[in-house]
Amino acid sequence: MMVREIWNSGISFLNFAAVYYVIQLLKCVQISFVIFAFVFLLRKTLLKNKVFLKGALWSMFIPVLFAGKIKFFYENTIGVILFSWWTEICKIHVWINWLYLSGVFLYAARLFYKKRKLKRLVAGMEQREVESTCIYVAKMPVTPSTIGIFKPKIVMPEVILKEYNQKDIQTILLHEKTHIRLGHLLFYFLWDILRVLLWLNPLLTIGTRYFREDMEEICDFVTIQRSQRKAYTYGQLLLKSMRILQAESEDFNMFATFAGEKEYQNIRQRVTRIARYKPYRQAAAISILSIAILCMMAAVIWIQEISYDRYNENDSMFAYGYDGNNVTFFDTNDVLHQMISYDDKFVYVDREAFEEYLQENNAEGDIFIVFGGFYKLPGVGGIGYSCYYEWGSREQAVKISYDNLINDWRVKLLKLL
Repeated sequence: MMVREIWNSGISFLNFAAVYYVIQLLKCVQISFVIFAFVFLLRKTLLKNKVFLKGALWSMFIPVLFAGKIKFFYENTIGVILFSWWTEICKIHVWINWLYLSGVFLYAARLFYKKRKLKRLVAGMEQREVESTCIYVAKMPVTPSTIGIFKPKIVMPEVILKEYNQKDIQTILLHEKTHIRLGHLLFYFLWDILRVLLWLNPLLTIGTRYFREDMEEICDFVTIQRSQRKAYTYGQLLLKSMRILQAESEDFNMFATFAGEKEYQNIRQRVTRIARYKPYRQAAAISILSIAILCMMAAVIWIQEISYDRYNENDSMFAYGYDGNNVTFFDTNDVLHQMISYDDKFVYVDREAFEEYLQENNAEGDIFIVFGGFYKLPGVGGIGYSCYYEWGSREQAVKISYDNLINDWRVKLLKLL
């Protein structure tokens, strides 16, 4: 294969990959609008004061990322009307797919740059052991927070270490450790992946505040119960932190302590939520988390069951005639399967029945038979096999060899997508 042919083949493959994945992502974007509306409505109404149930709602977004190949989009009339128009646009205008992917890459690069910058800033901070815990001490008046996923680092401002007593510092550390213990850092990372891949839905970026707010409320409740302190005392600790940090810097924007980044601009909202604290049963909280995980896994498995596979065997068959200028005959129906069969190397044709069929349909010129292969999604990618049928054979069952591309590296790569 010439270098130019390899280059063109590679470009074609990349274009197809872009179309194939963006078609799925755009369907996920459309679904994410519905899920967001459902989650936001419930957390503001029925589950407003159900801290753990409200937090569990956000797990509904995970299955959305697996929903791009659901058969409903291609086989149901309503699904076709609501979702297929994007498919046709993406197939015709390839540049749209690359524009969408550029948005994904730019959004991801922006988030990576911000987190990388924060990581480097923390790495340059003084390390100190407090209450048998290694923390990073910030000279500037920032709120205590935790960064990292696999190797979490707790950041504490020096002013709080100076002004707080041992018990208060223990409570703050307990809060940050609770974030780690409950997996919130991983949840934040998964949420970032979601809003990067589905960046066309601005509600996901707007909803980041509410998502973190719900995780923070869970962390507050768990910390209060584990520290065995009263909600009133915990709220006082929060207000004290605000006053200390505000006094330390005129640029302090009234952020609530423990928040990490700019999540709370109204301290009274968080204090109000803390005031609603009631002791809870740990077994009930664990049950809610377990049920949420099981429901999420069940949803993903169910979506896989009602979706197309990575590649799907194609049992369709059609024949057409070509006279050098025009297609003189084209047909696809179950009758062809009664006259034609095939294996890995040969096509077998019932000569008498097939030629009679061609004459009835006024087929002229060269006759081609197309059969088998696979497809990625209906009308989107795949490969089929073909052979040329010659008139005039005297065999009752005409045996025709064909090129089976099953071992071709390009076909294998296409199947892996």
